[in-house]
Amino acid sequence: MTSQEITFIGTYTYTPDDFRATATAIFKGHPGPHDSIETRPLADGARAYQDIKNGLNAAPKIILQP
Repeated sequence: MTSQEITFIGTYTYTPDDFRATATAIFKGHPGPHDSIETRPLADGARAYQDIKNGLNAAPKIILQP
């Protein structure tokens, strides 16, 4: 008998090759800890998403600040 069921659905973004490439870059001293992060105003959120989706942004991670 079950009194409570929980369904968990997860996702992941990176492949083993991505982690391997990142580890190699870190061990070689590239990139720095924040080279893959860009900061933009919150109002630019939709544009930031489209830039990443369309491959127009060098940084794969964007922090949106209010």
